[in-house]
Amino acid sequence: MGTVSSARVDAMSRIRTAALAVVGAMLVASAASAGSPVALVEDVNGNPPGVEIMDYLETGTVVQLGARQTMVLSYLNSCVRETMTGATVRVGAEQSEVLSGKVERSKVRCDTGKASLTGELAIQVAGRAFRSVTPVHEAPAPKSQQPTIYGLSPMLEVRTPGVLTIERIDEPSEAYALYIDGDQLVRGGYYDFARWGRALVAGATYRAISGSDETVFKVDPEAKPGRVPVVSRLVRLPH
Repeated sequence: MGTVSSARVDAMSRIRTAALAVVGAMLVASAASAGSPVALVEDVNGNPPGVEIMDYLETGTVVQLGARQTMVLSYLNSCVRETMTGATVRVGAEQSEVLSGKVERSKVRCDTGKASLTGELAIQVAGRAFRSVTPVHEAPAPKSQQPTIYGLSPMLEVRTPGVLTIERIDEPSEAYALYIDGDQLVRGGYYDFARWGRALVAGATYRAISGSDETVFKVDPEAKPGRVPVVSRLVRLPH
């Protein structure tokens, strides 16, 4: 069998190099598309296809809104909040690329880094009562790992119905437990304190326990009451 010419070897080498470059680009694109969520769907109107309230969207996700359909999207890293109507929306890293339609943007307070309640909270909540339980006195998470919310009424992740225990840990106090039914949860996984007209204490630090999951979070001293943007008051459990 004859030897392969140097020209043919060079051509094969170039083809191999080009193929590796294409594969590398595909892997990079795949990694980017599989990245962490960057935006939260806070509200939708008109049932746009493919999105629901409390969906987390990744960079590059495209949402097509009809002429009368509206979506409120908040970015977790930039705290940019967008209200878009009748637009084609492509999710970016810090804000959306919006084609046609209408978009209104604002900047809100949110945490980009990452309990006995008051007597008022110990009363009936949607037919269920907070019940006093023994406080948990384990050491809280380091302050650098504690998310901060800027609304007095958190949107708290609760993965399954059951008992939610909340303890204020920055000063001596009781802890309370609330039994939560599935129909009290937003999208089946979030308990909205604002929905039930309840508020925590500005400047306080809390531990929340749901099943085997728990998290520690702080309420900003200047936190606002009521239904402030969800991204400003969202508390997620560690995954």
